[in-house]
Amino acid sequence: MTVPPFRATVAELGNDLALVSVSGELDLFVQPDLRDSLAAADRLGVHTVVVDLSGVSFLDSTICGALVGEAKRRQAAGGELILVTNGPPTSRVLEVAGIDRVIPTFATLHGALQELLLEPQPAL
Repeated sequence: MTVPPFRATVAELGNDLALVSVSGELDLFVQPDLRDSLAAADRLGVHTVVVDLSGVSFLDSTICGALVGEAKRRQAAGGELILVTNGPPTSRVLEVAGIDRVIPTFATLHGALQELLLEPQPAL
């Protein structure tokens, strides 16, 4: 079985939101590439960056540390980092590492975007 290569796509989703979609195995070897992708999102000048991990097949502690570091850096600058998981391959690792208690995490990209882009509906 071949290991899917790391891939990242950065897109601006509005005036204040960027999406970084990543796929493949996220480990020490691709950490610089992930950091480059996050830096590309930063250059868009957005407040919130959503990192979609839906296409990730493996996530190690090095990447967890990089994500926490990025979240703290963004918070210090008045921004926010949001994570989208894809079920057990990533959500379990984030849960065990306690990252889901530090960085807002959503089960689906749809759920994250709905929360971030749609205004709350008043109760009837």
